Amino acid sequence: MQSPFRVLVLGAGRVGTALALTLGDTPDFSVTLADPTEPARERAGALGLPLIDCSPADGAALERLIGRHDAVVAALPASACPAVAAAAARAGVHYLDLNEDSPVTAEIAGIAVGARRSFVPQCGISPGLVSAITLALVEEVAAPRDVQIRVGILPRHSTNRLGYGLTWDVNALIAEYTNPSAALMDGRPVTLPPLSGREMLRIDGSTFEAFVSGSVPASLCRRLAGRVETLVSKTIRYEGHLDHVTFLLDDLNLRRRPDLLRSLLLNALPEVEDDQLIIFVSARGARNGLAKERNWMRRITAVERNGTVISALRRTAAAHVAAVLDLLREGALPASGLVAQEDIAPGALRANRFLGWFFAEGEGV
Repeated sequence: MQSPFRVLVLGAGRVGTALALTLGDTPDFSVTLADPTEPARERAGALGLPLIDCSPADGAALERLIGRHDAVVAALPASACPAVAAAAARAGVHYLDLNEDSPVTAEIAGIAVGARRSFVPQCGISPGLVSAITLALVEEVAAPRDVQIRVGILPRHSTNRLGYGLTWDVNALIAEYTNPSAALMDGRPVTLPPLSGREMLRIDGSTFEAFVSGSVPASLCRRLAGRVETLVSKTIRYEGHLDHVTFLLDDLNLRRRPDLLRSLLLNALPEVEDDQLIIFVSARGARNGLAKERNWMRRITAVERNGTVISALRRTAAAHVAAVLDLLREGALPASGLVAQEDIAPGALRANRFLGWFFAEGEGV
């Protein structure tokens, strides 16, 4: 009998605990969850998950712990990921993370050069799943000209003027709202200013707005450069959200005080588990002289498990990471070096047991 694939999950936050629960359902995996913080102990205890105390800041202890596993998942803020990646490289262990920060990803790509095992950054919803969905649609349109990506993670019910709550890392949210977004224009990679290009969307009878602040990886833009004329990613929010965010960033000058903005958001916004994930990707082109368009849409909501609500963000992001780990376990991905999200075949994700519910026709729509 084959030994379980040993996975170390660093970070017992929303996605880290959901991943531990997901992998714990199959004997093919053995999971260790590590986090030194008191909130993590409380969260893990409430879910019945064993937790060990190990800080990413303790390099020697971290490397020893990583070395006892086949793969490590950094379910941590982006700033902590390079240290984990370096320890994984030294220990000769597969590395995955959920970071969305382009400079951090570039640093990890450098660490992956010459690594004995695979390094798969930017797992999760976006770029992870969204990159796969985008590539699959582009392949279905013979001569794609325009690709539009719309992704939103927001409360299922709007209860404040921002129409928002704490569903994921606040630092990543602020970065998304203040950093340029990678895009393609006229077939060439460019960057677009955040919060630009506002548009209105109507989905299932509800009105939303969308604006530039995406996490499309530069690697996806490079992969599609010359094949696609336009590629733009936008974030979906409830109507009016952009006006209030612009007020905070510009009128109150909090763009220059991200520390203060972070404190305000953490203290003012409620934590949300009853959320919804909306993904809408469209590709337009031509075939035999006729216009052709392909659309892909999912609307995923939270579920209850053993009396605990598992948010749409948590269960979807965890499912993607679990699927990538499963592909590594099966030897279906490159065994070493950097593996970009675009290197993972969309069909392999669609067929994987951990993502079947997500890709099932009508699921979450």
